[in-house]
Amino acid sequence: MSENMKKDPPEEAVEVFALTEETSSKEAPDGGGGSSGALPKGAGKPVSRRTVLALAGCGIAGLVAGGALASWGITSTAIAAGRVMLRTTPQKLIVTDRAKCSGCQRCEMSCTIKNDKKTAQHIARVQVWRNYNYGHGVDTPDGIFGAIEYTIETCKQCAEPWCLNNCPVHAIYESPESGARMVDPTRCIGCGMCHAACPWNMPTIDPETGKSTKCISCGRCAQQCPNGAITFIDWADISTKVLETGTVSTASLIEHR
Repeated sequence: MSENMKKDPPEEAVEVFALTEETSSKEAPDGGGGSSGALPKGAGKPVSRRTVLALAGCGIAGLVAGGALASWGITSTAIAAGRVMLRTTPQKLIVTDRAKCSGCQRCEMSCTIKNDKKTAQHIARVQVWRNYNYGHGVDTPDGIFGAIEYTIETCKQCAEPWCLNNCPVHAIYESPESGARMVDPTRCIGCGMCHAACPWNMPTIDPETGKSTKCISCGRCAQQCPNGAITFIDWADISTKVLETGTVSTASLIEHR
């Protein structure tokens, strides 16, 4: 047994192993790629990003290289080609796949119907239309006049969010439940600083309400995508794959329980 295998795993890693034994694999109600993360009564807290990465002993790149995410089409080749993009929150891994996007913009419509009670794609928290014709610029091969591949843009839920840091009235905060950066409409003054500060200009001011809107990781876009181009994956499901692919040794965890 190697030296790494002999070391005591982090406490969170042992906890994840116990939780994955009891976590349901039913499809998530908020759209995505697996179980809701809800555990039987008394089973403990849901599996999070922190506990899965502690279990694997590596970052997201290590999970990709180890094949733990391959069943969702997340491979080193797909990421290097720019086809698949990943975003993480404490509760979900958010995956967008350009090869599956048909440019129908159903994600944009369903986003605003759920969150704004109207169809207003210009304020949607997921964006396909603005890259529809030429991709990110006229010199790119994407879009309807190129490779007919569409870039799905969503909030990156940055670790150091520029929108939050530059809001002059502190209207953007981190949700304690989901970890998503959210806008408090009672504080927002509609100045647009969040939109200007974001490198991707994802927060958008609704001209009707005068308030900023941004992604809250609700998962409605993933639910409504007819091609599966957007997926929200529970960390509980990823922890199961970590064990199945041998990214971490099950025997080592049992030994230290």
